[in-house]
Amino acid sequence: MLYPFLILAFLLFLFLVGCRINLVRQTKPFIIKQKKKTTYRKAIVFGAGLNRNLLPTKVLRDRLDKTIQLVQAGQLDRILLSGGKAKKISEPKAMYSYLVERGINPNLLILDEEGISTFDTLKRAKQYFQLNQVLLITQKFHLPRAIGIAQQLDMDVIGIAADTKSFKINSIVWWYFRELFAWIWSLIKIKTRMGT
Repeated sequence: MLYPFLILAFLLFLFLVGCRINLVRQTKPFIIKQKKKTTYRKAIVFGAGLNRNLLPTKVLRDRLDKTIQLVQAGQLDRILLSGGKAKKISEPKAMYSYLVERGINPNLLILDEEGISTFDTLKRAKQYFQLNQVLLITQKFHLPRAIGIAQQLDMDVIGIAADTKSFKINSIVWWYFRELFAWIWSLIKIKTRMGT
């Protein structure tokens, strides 16, 4: 009785891996190492959780540190900080504090406290904040999905990897494994919520 279940699980896994490989291939041309100063002057930084001290997690700090590098290089004019609300402080407010404390001009920053998922962040960026040509700042494991969703929303995007820190191997494996399922779930959201 266990064998049919294992076979189905294996086939599902192969399907998810295939979808991921296809997504990575399609979005690879839009992932850059460096960008021109004259284009994509607006950026989106995706939330990645707060720790028990209500400070950005290591993954989120990685994204914010990359943002700081780009601002210091004169690459950005506007930055959307997107994430969900916590009990005492929202992700965007924690992200805002982190950047401002490190010398980033507050006038560059826009906060979106309703970007509870990658899809919601990108949809709201386009509809409510009128951001269409943007640079996406997040880790390598997340960039293909973020770019894929943005393209489905007819946004003009490129992505830059925010991998300024090293992570434990089990943490990296978890994030990549999570992305297998997250892309399918994102496609479902795109099909069912495009008009809302």
